[in-house]
Amino acid sequence: MTISDAVARDGRVYVYGDSGEVTARISVGTESGDGLVDYTPSTVTVRKHGSLYTYGEDGSLISHSHDDD
Repeated sequence: MTISDAVARDGRVYVYGDSGEVTARISVGTESGDGLVDYTPSTVTVRKHGSLYTYGEDGSLISHSHDDD
């Protein structure tokens, strides 16, 4: 399974697989700067509460780091 799209909407990021199905829903909050940062065929990176989180296509957490802008 690979990620074909990731869309931020209503405080969440929706992750879509090859056939258009939603494979994960990731809560990102509604603070300024929160939301989708980037995605690849296998990961989604989001910013929430001043930190960066990277998730797999199924919504499992892969890594977390503080965002020191």
